[in-house]
Amino acid sequence: MITSRQLEYVRAVARELHFTRAAQVLGIAQPALSQQIRKLERQLGVVLFERSNHRVELTAAGAALLAGAERILADLATVEQELRGWADGTLGRIRLGCLPGLTSRLARVLREFGAACPGVEVELRELTTAEMTLALRAGQLDAAIVARRTDTTETDGDGLVYRSLGIEPLVLISAAAETGPRTGAAPGEPPVPLGTLHGTDLVGYPVGSTVREIVLSALTLAGATPRFRFETRDPAAARALAAFGVAAAIVPRAVAEGPGHPVRIRRLTPEPHWMLTLAWSAERRPGSALATFLDFAGGHPALLMPAS
Repeated sequence: MITSRQLEYVRAVARELHFTRAAQVLGIAQPALSQQIRKLERQLGVVLFERSNHRVELTAAGAALLAGAERILADLATVEQELRGWADGTLGRIRLGCLPGLTSRLARVLREFGAACPGVEVELRELTTAEMTLALRAGQLDAAIVARRTDTTETDGDGLVYRSLGIEPLVLISAAAETGPRTGAAPGEPPVPLGTLHGTDLVGYPVGSTVREIVLSALTLAGATPRFRFETRDPAAARALAAFGVAAAIVPRAVAEGPGHPVRIRRLTPEPHWMLTLAWSAERRPGSALATFLDFAGGHPALLMPAS
């Protein structure tokens, strides 16, 4: 079988049409190059070069081999370049999970990551934290942006690695009044005691949602049992329902202050919080593309939680 090294020898001699100059280009001795070409000719049973004291010429068989050699060596160079891209994290594919409601924040990260690593394809799936946790363990996702309770640690022994992006309060939102601030809390407005939400119409979240767990736990501790009239997976959808007065909602502060119809924002007491984290499997070493993304996203200001 012809080797890539033999093809490189043929190409060098064909380009130089001189064994000594070709040997210099290849960095080997001229006798060794002549010996390798003769060996290849015997192997193939054809003459590749006509040699005389003054000139070297390609035969028809040599020209045919040269055309194939140029094509094969170019393909090998392309493959090598591609594999180097996989090795240095500039090529690859990442299956990324994301909480509903965080897409607008993540979009800026993906835009800048795509500009820095255009050869990395990102498949984005919006799921609850529980769904993403299962998918990460099953190898169906490579990484995810999940919400966690603030009483958990980065090493809970659940087979995943967590990198905290910060802690953020959850706030109460409702339709904005005709007078007063269109979005935000009025200056000096006192926080709303969680216990006073007993019987209040609220937007709820499905089982598997960390925000649901945090909200229910906080309300239960405060002795409040609200009426959950609507349920959504997406805190941004909860914001829209609250903005139009359908029901109040408890959402992360960044969602409350995000784009959309004006809302009234009130802090709560005791104040519930959530922790946003990057998560990936502890059982599988991150590939180069994934490691590059984790470093990029883990320090990106669009994902880091604002200070309380």
